[in-house]
Amino acid sequence: MPETQKTYQQSKLLNRYYDKIGRAAVGQGACPHFIEFRAGFGLLDECDPGDPKLLPIPPDMTEIPREFYRGLIEAEYSNGTILCKCEIPMGTVSEPTRYNMIGIYDQDTELIAVCTMLPDWVTPTEMNRAYPAVIFPIETVGGDNA
Repeated sequence: MPETQKTYQQSKLLNRYYDKIGRAAVGQGACPHFIEFRAGFGLLDECDPGDPKLLPIPPDMTEIPREFYRGLIEAEYSNGTILCKCEIPMGTVSEPTRYNMIGIYDQDTELIAVCTMLPDWVTPTEMNRAYPAVIFPIETVGGDNA
């Protein structure tokens, strides 16, 4: 039986993002900008604690469950991918806190993208840095499919 590849991180642009892009294209609003991130915990199947699995990201999410931190996002775009730098400063939490979700919010404070990963810990004595990647569904032209 073939082995399935484990997913360690996933990201999704939400329907709200695409709706805003569509409206902006016809002059009914502004393009969404990645402004803020929020860290939390959810969308994880831990039936087998030794082998947690990421659950699908619903396209209509409006908030990040068990949110514990908000910060400004640094992002760069290249070749169909936005790489986000999300820093959670030392001293943000008073006790170790488990997290596995980063929500990306726009200038209207609306959730437009979600990234999930296998769980990590934020501790009171260390800064935590996450680099979620949001991949745009861009088709390649030509390609090596001969």
